[in-house]
Amino acid sequence: MLDRSLVGRESEPVVHEVEKGAIRRFAEALGDPNPIYQDEAAARAAGFGGLVAPPTFPVALASNERFRHSLDLGTRSILHGEQLFEYGRPLVAGDRVTVTSRVADVLERPAASGPTDVIVIEDEGRDDRGELLFRSRETLILRR
Repeated sequence: MLDRSLVGRESEPVVHEVEKGAIRRFAEALGDPNPIYQDEAAARAAGFGGLVAPPTFPVALASNERFRHSLDLGTRSILHGEQLFEYGRPLVAGDRVTVTSRVADVLERPAASGPTDVIVIEDEGRDDRGELLFRSRETLILRR
């Protein structure tokens, strides 16, 4: 079983700049043709200061590999169970986002192949003024 002492462990803050190209590629990968993700004039006409990132774009900012490695999850199979998002406002090109990650919970769950470990990681992104942009809660299932 994963060590429950991981609960509460927090990453160092990581700063990301939301780039136009990253927004466009993310929207293309989703197959979402919404023009506010591709065309700056359309985004401005919709009342935004620049290209708007699709709602699930924070997943591209939340992966702090150094923090995940520090959790010593090993080489077990990891299944992404679910992810929830809460938003303060849409992300737009040019935003500087400071992201911190925290282990919210460690659990053990029964499964058909035997007990599995579950780790819940919360990520929070804030702008340069400290205002909340997003909060996500990701559940990872680890086979023993």
